[in-house]
Amino acid sequence: MNEHLTRKTREYLLLPPEERALMCYRDVWVPHPYGTALTECAKLLVSLPRVKANPGMAVIGAPGVGKSRLAQRWSEESFSDKGGWAGKVMYIDLSNRKKGVDLEKRFLQELGMIVRGKAYTFSPRDYAEAQQAVRRLNIRAVIFDEAHGLDRRVTSQRLHNMFEALKGFSNQDWGLNVILCGTNELQDMLELDDQIQSRYGHRTTELPEWKNDNLLASFIASFMCYMPLRLPSEVSSTIFRDKLYELASPARVGAKTQKGKKYKVRSKCSSLRTMIDILKEACRYAVISGEEYIDVVSLQTAADRLHGKADAQALLIQNARITMATSE
Repeated sequence: MNEHLTRKTREYLLLPPEERALMCYRDVWVPHPYGTALTECAKLLVSLPRVKANPGMAVIGAPGVGKSRLAQRWSEESFSDKGGWAGKVMYIDLSNRKKGVDLEKRFLQELGMIVRGKAYTFSPRDYAEAQQAVRRLNIRAVIFDEAHGLDRRVTSQRLHNMFEALKGFSNQDWGLNVILCGTNELQDMLELDDQIQSRYGHRTTELPEWKNDNLLASFIASFMCYMPLRLPSEVSSTIFRDKLYELASPARVGAKTQKGKKYKVRSKCSSLRTMIDILKEACRYAVISGEEYIDVVSLQTAADRLHGKADAQALLIQNARITMATSE
């Protein structure tokens, strides 16, 4: 019974429909086919002994391929002593503009919150305590995510300071392996400084975009094991995969004229983030509607809802079911 679900997911079937529907949007982790080799590279980096000049690593990839979630997973596993990591890996998201993009300041802030519940400062005492905490807690690496485009967001002096901070983190005082994540613009930024390029150029790796192939089919099948639907969904068909990939296809920009239109495609492949959003919404509605499975039609209606296109008849049926359920 319900063998199509993981053991933990089967427990969610006991929840009321409204709660179970929302569980479709919870964070789930499905092993990333393209990320397996990349994870091994990161683990090797973290396992290396601390030396006077510790190597770094750059991870580049198109938006939505899953690099941020993969980096977050590395940090989560390392802090929970899972996954065979030799030390802890801090994760810092540079897209939060309120916290700024000063790498050293952001690192001291995040480390201070981990160690003592408040940020470290640049005072000599705090600075020394922070460096001691890195070794005491066995923090071996720090990930700066969304690191691309910083050269356009800061002055030339602040960019110079950022490069100096990267060098400082890798030196013996901190003894850290620095992992930078971003889009292809990151590679261009690293080439602005010869020393930085010499440290990251040979350790720059790309997380490939998702193609409509068997790897994607395996990912979808694994992902559905975490969706609390009572009935199995036929997601292994080529028709289902083609539809999902089509709905998550890259946006096209330009005028709205139909004839003679030249579209500029931002990417050749579909976004994993978008595909997951569509699957989650389709599963959520399958619980609410009582269908308890998804198919090609579910994908299209889910995509329509995400675009704000409502099916009036479907909404009436849904509201009627909810009313009947709450009045019993």
